[in-house]
Amino acid sequence: MSITALKSAPDRARAEQIRDVVDAFRRLYGSVQRFVLMFADGQGTLASVGMPGSHPLNQLLSMLAVQGKAAGFRRSHELRAAIEDARGAEQLRDTIFSDADSNDPAALRKAAIELERLDATFVGLCVEHVMEQHARASLALHAEH
Repeated sequence: MSITALKSAPDRARAEQIRDVVDAFRRLYGSVQRFVLMFADGQGTLASVGMPGSHPLNQLLSMLAVQGKAAGFRRSHELRAAIEDARGAEQLRDTIFSDADSNDPAALRKAAIELERLDATFVGLCVEHVMEQHARASLALHAEH
């Protein structure tokens, strides 16, 4: 067994694809964590979330499901579907460790694209929720005057 540098000249494209998978997973994790923190802050349970990176993604997804339900999240069906889709994200990330897939540019590209799609779904749901909250607050403020 030999050890080769990840960014050796002939493997530069492979290294970039591996980086794309890792970065896409990191962004997905961060988006889910921010979503959980947003709900936790609204419910006064921020301490239960812990430090950034202190939970596996699937645990954060479970927390998000519970908190979304408790908050009466309007698009709960879409949130549940996104959570179920994201349950396989750690396996997608682990593509980089697979002997077969880590040397397959198409498999790495597919994993990165799927992780990016999942991230975009959570970002969209979270942004829509925040915008609705601001709209409700604005309407309530205008109704008072």
